[in-house]
Amino acid sequence: MSTIEDFLQKHSLCCFCGGTEPASTIDCQPAKIVFPDKPPPQAAEFPTCAGCNDQTSADEALLAPVCRYVSSPRHDLAPDFEPLRGTFTIVRQRFPGLLERMDQGKVWIQQRGRLVRQSAIDVNQPEVRESMCRVAAKLALALYYQNKGTPAATTCRIKTLWSNRQTLNTFQQVTNLIRVLPQQANSKMGMWKSDESFFLTYLSDGGRLASMSIFREAVALIALLEEGPFQAEDNERWDFVMAPVAKSGISVVRVLQHEA
Repeated sequence: MSTIEDFLQKHSLCCFCGGTEPASTIDCQPAKIVFPDKPPPQAAEFPTCAGCNDQTSADEALLAPVCRYVSSPRHDLAPDFEPLRGTFTIVRQRFPGLLERMDQGKVWIQQRGRLVRQSAIDVNQPEVRESMCRVAAKLALALYYQNKGTPAATTCRIKTLWSNRQTLNTFQQVTNLIRVLPQQANSKMGMWKSDESFFLTYLSDGGRLASMSIFREAVALIALLEEGPFQAEDNERWDFVMAPVAKSGISVVRVLQHEA
């Protein structure tokens, strides 16, 4: 197994900020922190600078409880949420007040023929949307590096979208995409696959790379990386356009779906 020094000699530039910064460490994708309660799926290693590694650490920590909230009808089961204690600490530090805004209090729901009162969580918060889309963009940049052997340039643009089981209409579209992508002639199944924990598929076609990741069968992160030219209008609904920016990492270039 190669040492970090050996790896960085072969991969000397960060692949998440346009290849403008020297890589100083290794980033695993998908991030291990997303799977605190079980062994993570086999991850691939990517060169990153310290800034890019730190930039998405909170986003990846947030992804863990978000997946759990939308895949379980309750969020207050101690045995189920105890492994997330560390991720909650990070989220509280980096997203002050977010967990409180997500908490909708107690609601009555029908369960096995009777009404029971349970905690309600709304994950569809602005901070969560941007955070999840940044993870989607990072996965796309990692796949680009895996395929091309070079970082995506700062001139590329990454359209991003996230969906979850609380947005059932959109999530049904995700289910349909899963059926379509693997049937394309030049579609490739990613090396990262771990039944219900994580599933990734992508399509690389010239200067475009489309990727879709499913976490815990509950959260979908979708990205379309384009080297250009870029389409001014798109019939598909996206949340953000992002780009790798020198010394800044993955940055929002434009807000789409929820523009005022």
